[in-house]
Amino acid sequence: MRLLAVILMASVFRGVGHACEPVAEVPDALQVAWVSKVPATASNQTWLPVVQLGELRSLISRSTRDSGTVLRALGLLGRVQKPRAAYKVTVFEVPRSTLCRPMHGVPGTVVAGVPICDTPEQRAGAGVRAGSYSSCGYGTDLGAGVRGLDVFRIRWADAVTKGFCVLPWERMLAEG
Repeated sequence: MRLLAVILMASVFRGVGHACEPVAEVPDALQVAWVSKVPATASNQTWLPVVQLGELRSLISRSTRDSGTVLRALGLLGRVQKPRAAYKVTVFEVPRSTLCRPMHGVPGTVVAGVPICDTPEQRAGAGVRAGSYSSCGYGTDLGAGVRGLDVFRIRWADAVTKGFCVLPWERMLAEG
């Protein structure tokens, strides 16, 4: 019973005093990637969780192109889950002004060049795997339990203005 009380207290106080690590400044124009299961689709008003393409490629290289490790690092698979679905990567070139950061704070406040999201569809935690949301503007690597990549939200209609490219997950892993 005493052990249970200690575990409960630790889980209650885990968020207290939680300090966020800084997020990276974002260039005026950048390439972002939406990693999703193959059947996933989006309408014009859908808000997509995206990461910077260069950061995704770096993550792939660091994880020696292991699909499960990368998907866990993106918060798409739980700690012990194996990839069972086919995934794809949709790449967009976007201006920074179309992005928002899904994080706690005053909506619209600019953090490292990008405003905090201001609608429920954009906010952190919406449409992401439980445990992968850090509330700090970056994801959580569910495999290692450490800070993940900076995460942004973008509306599909804004993301596709310059076109997009869809790559099979295996190709992205092979090319890095």
